[in-house]
Order: sequence, then C-alpha cells, then structure tokens
Amino acid sequence: MKMFVSALVAAAASMSAASAQDEPSPFAEPSVEYLSQFAEPHKKVFVLERYDASGKLFARDVDEISSPVEIIDATHRKINGVEYVLRGLTSCPSKKVIYNRVQTWDCKDAAKDDAGTIYNKRASVILCKTLVLQSTPGTPDPVSCFARVGQGSNNDPFLVANDDDSMVFQGFAQIAVDKKGKPLRPDLLESAVIGKEMGLGDTSQ
Repeated sequence: MKMFVSALVAAAASMSAASAQDEPSPFAEPSVEYLSQFAEPHKKVFVLERYDASGKLFARDVDEISSPVEIIDATHRKINGVEYVLRGLTSCPSKKVIYNRVQTWDCKDAAKDDAGTIYNKRASVILCKTLVLQSTPGTPDPVSCFARVGQGSNNDPFLVANDDDSMVFQGFAQIAVDKKGKPLRPDLLESAVIGKEMGLGDTSQ
C-alpha cells in the first residue's frame, strides 16, 4: 500500500515540477531547495507564510512541530494545535473512494492514511501559504501546503509533496466553484482529470 502512496507523491510532484519556485510566491509550488533552507537536523519544521494582495511575502513564522499533524479530513489539517483548510477545495465529494487503485475505502479514512503518512512519517519540512494576513479566531486560514519528503535516493534524496494537488488527484477533495460556476483552483484541473482517468476517487465512476 505505501509503495503506491509513494508513487502518487512522485507523480504529483512531477506534474508541477515545472512551476517550482526558489523565491517566495503566494501560489507556485516551492522547489526542494526552497524548502530545504528551513530544514533542521532531527527536527520536523513547520513554516507558515502570509502573502498580501500584491503577492508579496508579508510574514513568515518558522516553528518546530511539537506533535503529530492531525488530518481531520481531506481538506482540514491541525498543525501545532492550529487548524488550517486547503484553499478552494471541498472535502470528500463521495463517501467511498477507490484508494490504491483497487481498494474501496471511506474517503475520510483514505485521506487520513495518505496525508498522515506524508506529514507524520516522511516530511521534514512542511510549508503552508495563505493570503490571510491575520487569522480570525475560530476560522481556519485557507492555505496551500507542501512538504519536503525523503525518497531514499542518494542522488536526489528529497522531493516536494503537494497536498492540494494530491487530494484532488486522488479524488479525496473536489475543486470548489464560485457563484458563476468558475473553478476556484484552475491550477488543479489537470490533476483532477488525470486522477479520474487512472480510476482514482469516486467509486461510482
């Protein structure tokens, strides 16, 4: 099972590798090098970046992760006791999903298994980006999250896992739309299509 999870991470990483950035950016996937600047030996690090309306980095907080990341469902994460929600996505469009291509799982359980493995067993740096400049108590900041994960290769030991992309790709989350029906995350449309073509996600398809 975990071998297929690793394959999905690699696939999602390769889809967006061309857009990886070495400088602060509110939307683009960070490069391995960008994430590696925050790495500390024997520690798991959480980085929260806030960007203003013009796309400039407004604030950055870097902290050690003191307890396991809680995967509440396909789109909600709790890191160091603070809840975040993946930007522009809705959780579990269907109750049952095809996970690992052949297994039927409860969607929430599949998301917990997959994301929990990434965040708690493989990640050394977790970066989440938000356009919210100041959090509102009781309301999770909408974020896009990425992790530097080890892949065990001496030549290229790390890659970037894109949480938003992975949840959509596997059918655990759906791209939300505005009042006119326009998708809020057009950057993830290709991943959604490829995931469906591979038979991932909704068991009714």
